Amino acid sequence: MKKILLIGIALFFLVACGNQQIATQPAQALITIPSNDGEWGGTGLSQDGLSFTVKFTIRENHLAGIVYSFTGTDGISCTGIEYGHLDVADELAIVDDRFSAVLGDDLSIDASFSNLKSASGHMTIHWHDRQPRCNGDYEVDWKAEKAETQAGQAGQPRNPNAPNSFETFVQILVFGLSNGAVLALNAIGVTLIYGTVRTLNLAHGDVFALTTALVTSIINIIGIRENWPPLQLAGALFFVFLLAMSLGALLSVGVEILGFAPFRGASRLGPLIATLGLSFILFQGALVWRTYQGSWIPGEHRSVPGLPEVPTDGIPSFLPEINLVKYFGLPMNVIIRFSDVFVILSAVVLVALANWFIQKSRTGRAIRAVSQNQQAAQILGVNIGGTIRKAFAFGGAFAGAAGFIFALYYSRPFGSHGAQSGLFAFMTALLGGIGNPFGALVSGFLIGGLSSLSDYYLTAQWTPALLLLILILLFAWRPNGFTSDADGGETTVVRDSVILTAPVQGSSGRRWLVIALLVLFAFPLMFQGGQVILRLAGIFILLALGLNLALGVAGLLDLGFAASFGLSAYLTALLTAKFDITIALLLGAAMGAFFGWLKGGLARRLRSDFFAVATLAFGLLVRQVIINLEFTGGMGGIGGIAAPHILGFSLAGQMQRYYLVFFVIVLLAWISQQIISSRTGRAWMALSDDELAALSVGVDVNLARTQALMISSAMAGMAGVLYASTLSFVEPDLMAFHVSSMILTMVILGGAGSVPGALIGAVTIILYDKVFVPQLANWLALIWPVAIGSVPDIRGASFFNFGIALYLTVLIRSRRRS
Repeated sequence: MKKILLIGIALFFLVACGNQQIATQPAQALITIPSNDGEWGGTGLSQDGLSFTVKFTIRENHLAGIVYSFTGTDGISCTGIEYGHLDVADELAIVDDRFSAVLGDDLSIDASFSNLKSASGHMTIHWHDRQPRCNGDYEVDWKAEKAETQAGQAGQPRNPNAPNSFETFVQILVFGLSNGAVLALNAIGVTLIYGTVRTLNLAHGDVFALTTALVTSIINIIGIRENWPPLQLAGALFFVFLLAMSLGALLSVGVEILGFAPFRGASRLGPLIATLGLSFILFQGALVWRTYQGSWIPGEHRSVPGLPEVPTDGIPSFLPEINLVKYFGLPMNVIIRFSDVFVILSAVVLVALANWFIQKSRTGRAIRAVSQNQQAAQILGVNIGGTIRKAFAFGGAFAGAAGFIFALYYSRPFGSHGAQSGLFAFMTALLGGIGNPFGALVSGFLIGGLSSLSDYYLTAQWTPALLLLILILLFAWRPNGFTSDADGGETTVVRDSVILTAPVQGSSGRRWLVIALLVLFAFPLMFQGGQVILRLAGIFILLALGLNLALGVAGLLDLGFAASFGLSAYLTALLTAKFDITIALLLGAAMGAFFGWLKGGLARRLRSDFFAVATLAFGLLVRQVIINLEFTGGMGGIGGIAAPHILGFSLAGQMQRYYLVFFVIVLLAWISQQIISSRTGRAWMALSDDELAALSVGVDVNLARTQALMISSAMAGMAGVLYASTLSFVEPDLMAFHVSSMILTMVILGGAGSVPGALIGAVTIILYDKVFVPQLANWLALIWPVAIGSVPDIRGASFFNFGIALYLTVLIRSRRRS
């Protein structure tokens, strides 16, 4: 714990002190300060109930700068500092105690001053193409008060535009502690559950997020309002609090029954992949739930183009908007709201309750016993299955409590769903020490404070990338977490027979591979349409072949596999006009191999499930970097990519492009078969079958893992080259987590380890998603009875489709092995 505190304090002061010159300006000559001049601060609410903090400076009766902040969809602060210091020529004059300013395409503000101490107004904010967690269009009504000014020393000039660096630092820390408390609340459930089953629950973030959505809906259904009598209001909110804990517990127990119980004692990767499938199903449930909210706009409306919407229901602000600094007369120009103190104290209370439960209660002692040694606990009479289920129930209950506090604090539900939504919570639990609620609280405060410092002193768009990088470095540095009672990781690895099948070799495997390739060759000759879908299917075949080597042969689950694919696609988009397609393929393979080598460094230190989470963070990091860089086109991507050419001949025709992809499929399928039957492939199989046995016969385990990741990522790189050159467009979503999950579904469906299975699984998923589902939607529209209502949106259920396919495949395989 001391190490965590020292690391956090050092990071805070290094960032703050190292950027001191950003927050100061040279002193100016002494001037007469008009009545409105000074620092102003306040809060506001958007139309959907999102809370904003506003600070601006008036100098010589001109608007000299404005800073605002709000909370992004992942619970981390978003800060707009672009107009924090306006040039003198851009300062806006105050006329008749009013001003109206259009500061850019993204911000306009108007204000009126009712007296020398108070002001109010309206802001219109367009936050786009920076980071998805903050993106949106916001209409904000705000109120502000003038901060009390203190006279400077006699004879010293006063610069009204120079902020007090210490007060700025304290204000940033207040934001950071509030956001960190939310992270800590979510991490409590993570640390309870992971401490018991020692396998990451990828659906936990969805349990928390769905609970926040259910809380806001329940409050609106009951009709609770802030003007109710205090006792009635407190009683109603306490009832919702208990209901939130119950809902969280039920959802979490459901995840345990479906995602963990069927694989207990048989598979370590099984629960990880099963909860990934359940996460997609719960995400789809969130999207469906959104259609019942008052903010729902039918059709293809998106706040951020291409980003699926989640519930945006809002509730009244039940926490008093009181600045405690001013209320108690403290001599500081800092805004500390009652709601900030409420969420921080709530986190402390819940953490203390979780710690008491783990340390003192009978169930908590049983959970600790199971987490330390299941066999010894069973000998002592502990019911292993029942104890694990209770751990999920209590972990889910704490997630529900955290969801209630989040919804109350932000007056809206948590906006980030899906498996990656709980990633920062797991980072918080890992840093604080698995099984240590107080450690999760401290690390939550540190991460929240660091993100706020990054938002203000560096730039907000790089904050998610910074946090993901820290998570990866934490994995590399302390692969077992910051706790003395960790299980020590895996000293040996045994092949997961539920997930990984034996590679199909010999004449049978070659025969099925030849048949599959002949069908792919003949299909475009017999059917002239659907060339784009055919090329897309071919590209995903290449991706499935690559992941099949890493997962099916070497036993390495790479959840960031799409990063190599997307990066090579961007490289091709930038360079394809300058290079022959053969050179481009080699460059893409080299790019992919380099990132495979980086992942190999992680594989040297991390066991299977931690490695999977680390690669997930790595893939999200790469995508965020691509979005932030200007020359990559941001969220818009790059279009109009030139057609591939070889030996001076342009492959502009649809058929030519398809057979280019087909030729690479044949090449990589042959290479895959050769590797599997080679000495290298047998070494990979040996280390995934039994690592200790492989070491005993001289296999260099670390080298073998790195080789597998480099070769598989090189294949993904070649697929990226073909995607960009044959489809003429790239975008950051090529590296999105759902793409890696789709490839994983293809490999598991076809049989991890089977080259023909990789081909069949890829074609099955693409045809289902791009052909069968649209046709089913069209047929359903023709026969759906008008009396029932609108036709179900089958096309919009892709997350459910992938989730249920992944889950059922893993479940069926586990039943066959039992």
